[in-house]
Amino acid sequence: MADNDGIRDSHTLRGAIDVTKLDAFRDAFVAIEPAASGEIDDRLDPRELRLTIPYGVAEAEKTRFTVRWTTVDDYNVHYSDTSERNLRWDLHPHDFPAPPDERHFHPPPDASSTDTDVEASCLGDPSVDLVARAVHLLWRQALGEASMTNINAGTNQT
Repeated sequence: MADNDGIRDSHTLRGAIDVTKLDAFRDAFVAIEPAASGEIDDRLDPRELRLTIPYGVAEAEKTRFTVRWTTVDDYNVHYSDTSERNLRWDLHPHDFPAPPDERHFHPPPDASSTDTDVEASCLGDPSVDLVARAVHLLWRQALGEASMTNINAGTNQT
């Protein structure tokens, strides 16, 4: 079954969006990527944080991270760029056959939700600060390699 956005009901975040956690994600990310800027769409009724960076991986001229984080610590970190690449790290219940836990990754180039494409996320600890830092590190690695090949190839040290 799908919701209004065409996403399966079993593939949605639980809980209300937590503006404090969006602020924390932005602050952690911007502290290590000063060219990044971010804003929350609506402070009274937040849906997402939008972080933009004026450069990107390979031919991309601009990067955007759209972050949703809930009061029950489900999250969705969506990467997109001007080269029309998309990917997503998620932590929430899902009905994909793999991975077995709630952490999963939707790979580039289109953040596929096809059962056979979804894979385990390399992000482990659900701490806002650690996820922000890990996402930044993975993106910086891709930037240095000029490739998205290893964007989900980190290891969780916790």
